[in-house]
Amino acid sequence: MISAKSRTFRLALLGSAGLLGATALTGCGSGDEGDGDQAARSGSEDNRQSATQVVRATNAKTSKAGSAQVKLETTATSGGRSETIKGSGVMDFGDGTSRIELGQDGQRIEQRIVDKVLYQKPPKGSGGLPGGKAWMKIDLERLQAAGGSGGSQGSDPADSFAYSKSLSEKDVKKVGQEQVGGVKTTHYRVAVDVKKLAKGSPEQQKKLRQQLGDTVPMDLWIDGKGLMRRQQLEMSMPGKAGGGTSKTSSEKIEAKVVMNFSDFGTDVTVKAPEAGDTVDMTSKAIKQGEQKA
Repeated sequence: MISAKSRTFRLALLGSAGLLGATALTGCGSGDEGDGDQAARSGSEDNRQSATQVVRATNAKTSKAGSAQVKLETTATSGGRSETIKGSGVMDFGDGTSRIELGQDGQRIEQRIVDKVLYQKPPKGSGGLPGGKAWMKIDLERLQAAGGSGGSQGSDPADSFAYSKSLSEKDVKKVGQEQVGGVKTTHYRVAVDVKKLAKGSPEQQKKLRQQLGDTVPMDLWIDGKGLMRRQQLEMSMPGKAGGGTSKTSSEKIEAKVVMNFSDFGTDVTVKAPEAGDTVDMTSKAIKQGEQKA
């Protein structure tokens, strides 16, 4: 029997994995300057551009940075229980390659994204994988082609920040100046219409609305050169409908995922696990998505 704490831990891990998959090709910046120069220049873009223009531009500007170190914190709440997962790693904005380790209370999970394939090494004691394999893998392109929303375990990283190109003035609000990792940034709040995340697919739009509602609140912290320094996503998702006797199975899930970016241009060398040590869970992920729909 799975405890409520273990279930909430898995929800937090999957929320982390989902955002990493969705942000792998976010693309956010150009080359790094010294923090002192950055602090002196921070806010200069705001004098020339509207909040919406700055947010739209951060995609291309961060992409030019090539890569970054990332620190991630996910908090998932379900049935009155809350779990916080922390992790760190590296991410290549150009091709989506990433490696990150997450954990809490002795449970750890390693995740890699290589060639748009998501690999996860489950924490010890989580039940294991078929055939005694150490890694599961999900083909993100297959998942997207099948109409998968990637709500739990990943989505096509190439399209993660495409919504920014269609933001209107009413979608973006400037909150104010804040420090992130010793760098002066401007905090923006964005209301993302799920229609813009669905990429013109009515089926995808329906799934996203069922899982996330009409809009998804996102907060961005952008430095004076237009580089993304922090991204925060808050989600509220309904629990499982019917079935099961556990109250927590029907409780809605609240999740907040915060990603901090630093050391732009860092080296990212990540290899896929050995093929013989992986089990392909793509078909299962697609089937689960269809069942949820």
